[in-house]
Amino acid sequence: MLLLIERYLFYFFLFSIPFQIRKILYYSGWKFNEWTSISLYVTDILMVMLFCFWFFGCILQYFQIRNPKFEILNNIKYQISNIKIYEYFLLIFIAISAVSIKNSDNVFISWFQWLKLVEFTVFYFYLSRYVFGKFGLVGSFFAILAGGSFQAIIAIIQFVKQSSIGLKYLGESLINSDITGVASFYLPNGEKIIRSYGTTPHPNILAGFLFLSLFAFYFIYFYLHNKDRIFNKFWGIFMVISSTAILFAFFATFSRTVIFIFFTGFCIQLAVGLIKKNYRKYIAEKSSRKRITVILWSGLAVIILFNLIYFDAVLNRIRIDTDEQAVRLRYFYIEEALKTDLNLFGVGTGNFVGWLMAEEPFLLTYAYQPVHNIYLLIYSENGILGLLVFILFLTFLLSDFIRKTKLEKFSHLSILILFSSFLFIGFFDHFLWTLQQGRFIFWSSVGLLTYFSDCDVI
Repeated sequence: MLLLIERYLFYFFLFSIPFQIRKILYYSGWKFNEWTSISLYVTDILMVMLFCFWFFGCILQYFQIRNPKFEILNNIKYQISNIKIYEYFLLIFIAISAVSIKNSDNVFISWFQWLKLVEFTVFYFYLSRYVFGKFGLVGSFFAILAGGSFQAIIAIIQFVKQSSIGLKYLGESLINSDITGVASFYLPNGEKIIRSYGTTPHPNILAGFLFLSLFAFYFIYFYLHNKDRIFNKFWGIFMVISSTAILFAFFATFSRTVIFIFFTGFCIQLAVGLIKKNYRKYIAEKSSRKRITVILWSGLAVIILFNLIYFDAVLNRIRIDTDEQAVRLRYFYIEEALKTDLNLFGVGTGNFVGWLMAEEPFLLTYAYQPVHNIYLLIYSENGILGLLVFILFLTFLLSDFIRKTKLEKFSHLSILILFSSFLFIGFFDHFLWTLQQGRFIFWSSVGLLTYFSDCDVI
């Protein structure tokens, strides 16, 4: 019974990642700012509950074995010896982040952000060392796909309605054409187009989660369909329909970077699949060709339909004007991040926005945001040492994955492209590092990469 509760709690947790249900506990100053505040999310509570199952499962195992003291010591030694080189760099990065707090103007916020880093590091170990191995990938990916389908329905209704739909209890942002600060753009005729949010705080975050949902669909549909008894013709049809809705909603976010990376990654995978011999064998299989055909035709139908209905909006959004606000703000944040000087520990973990408020006190309130580049953000907050160690963490993580898997299977290439896509998105946005839903997306991909390195999944 406890095992069943744990399993479905984990699946519900994955489903609820995009929900913005939270209690704001504290914010600095007279006006609320996301990055100078402290919030407790429902997903935090769910995650702690899952950690408790993990902990008590280990305790239960301790009392069930014949020689508990001897076995538990061996297990501890094994876990320590099994820590990868890149995980040591991750732990060093956490230590550097703690030291950097000495430079922070708001120590309270900095310690909270440091605890969030620790929380998601534990989440990474939970995924890679425990839960994926215990419950497998099929159910986990189905939960993410279900969450993406639910978000897609909400996003499509929002886009058609051009306003929020009253799901404030799920954390839906209040959006309509009369509210300033809403993610939108204007057509040449002056019409304002509001981008879809789902229940996330920004369309770019929704796009990131839908990207992960599409990956979950492709992975189940191509690689895991024969690995689990729950997959049948009905589920296959349901997943294809779900994927088309997710893809339509994905376009409705108008998140240029994420959409561009999605298509680039898809084309790279297809091109490499046709070039590399062992990948070609997989593609040449009759069942694989059939599934690829279904995906290509359904995807093409969504692309054509969306462009026919919203051609003017798509054409307007494709153009990147250097004078538009989003571009100008990105340049501004980069310039400000580089002002933090060449120091070892930066301005303090989670303190970029607080530092910016002190440095530029007369900006409009919406302009106080982190630099839209997670690498520059880490550099500014944690200094040269922090950035160097973080890059070493990523470098050894990727090299370990490539060395162990040798990219022998098509699925290995898929997970590598997914993770690399998020790393590339990190050059143009900060949500993967600073916001609750984005952190789940990023650390889930890190956990998947490590799990694939250690296990012959498919």
